[in-house]
Amino acid sequence: MSIEVRNITKKYGAFTAVQDMNLQIPTGELVALLGPSGSGKTTLLRIIAGLEGTDSGQILLNGEDATQLSPRDRGIGFVFQHYALFRHMTVYENVAFGLRVRSRKQRPSEKEIRTKVHELLRLVQLEEFAKRYPSQLSGGQCQRVALARALAVEPKVLLLDEPFGALDAKVRQELRTWLRNIHDELNITSVFVTHDQEEALEVADRIVVMNEGQIEQIGTPEEVYSQPATPFVYNFIGRVNVVSGQVQKGRIRIGNLEMKVPENVNLAGSAAICYVRPHDIEIEIGYDKSENQSINAIEATICHINIIGPVARLDLKRSDTGELIQAEISNDRYQQLGLKVNELVFVKFKTLKVFPHEKPFGTESQDESEVLTVGSVSLNAKLHVS
Repeated sequence: MSIEVRNITKKYGAFTAVQDMNLQIPTGELVALLGPSGSGKTTLLRIIAGLEGTDSGQILLNGEDATQLSPRDRGIGFVFQHYALFRHMTVYENVAFGLRVRSRKQRPSEKEIRTKVHELLRLVQLEEFAKRYPSQLSGGQCQRVALARALAVEPKVLLLDEPFGALDAKVRQELRTWLRNIHDELNITSVFVTHDQEEALEVADRIVVMNEGQIEQIGTPEEVYSQPATPFVYNFIGRVNVVSGQVQKGRIRIGNLEMKVPENVNLAGSAAICYVRPHDIEIEIGYDKSENQSINAIEATICHINIIGPVARLDLKRSDTGELIQAEISNDRYQQLGLKVNELVFVKFKTLKVFPHEKPFGTESQDESEVLTVGSVSLNAKLHVS
């Protein structure tokens, strides 16, 4: 079943949760609604489900207006973050519940219910737990029961509201793969809400990045990560360094580093904000400054080194501005260079994204300077504030 969100607006008093939103989801696609708290993603999911009304706009399912239909009449299965299982019922009874409360004409026989429930429990790998109660299960097992219950009524659309948010990291990782496999097997149109970037990038066919009730970008995981449309998307998805620069004649200067602007940016003579992924940073050593040679690189000092398996993460402090830069290089390259804390190095960028000078996402003005938040690192960057 396809889903179309057409000009949807939803307000709670003076607060606009969703603003004139349009979105199309083809049949069989697995879509992630990704954004920070308050971006409107759960409100949109509940509107699609019929659990929330709208102030304006329409929800179309398979091209037909479903805006006024009840949740039951929309053919939708909903999985909540905190399971919402009936604690006085066994696993079997929880899964069977949706089938048993159907009208007499639509209700399957007990034999059909039994067959269906056991089939679903096999699918979610919980058949041996049929007689247990929710209190006797782990969080991951409870979430799988909740999904089996949602699938029991054979929904045409599956909606999941932060389904793994209450689980620990290892269980979340396992359930991501499990959800992707189930989706591929059943081919149900699915939409899930998450604020976890890695989860969205790993599981979804397409990602809808939301911010303040509006859509910032829609694309495949590769598109939103590698080709972010706005500064917000670049900041929100993945780790990134934010530095200021000056564009002149198709080239940008960042401290002593000068490089070609990697895209057609009409910013001649203008200040710009540059976004650089940590893995797009090159580290060099050994320039002979005594010869007064022109060094086309940013000079920095290593403040901290963190080795994570095959990757070395470096915190670097720029000599010219005091900004912090995060870099990621392979462990092999790190060993080859023999890097140490307090060592002077030279930084170059393999690639970067340039936007007009505007206040980046997650910043707060402080007189003539701004603090740029990059992952868990705050970069004190002097910017020209107009």
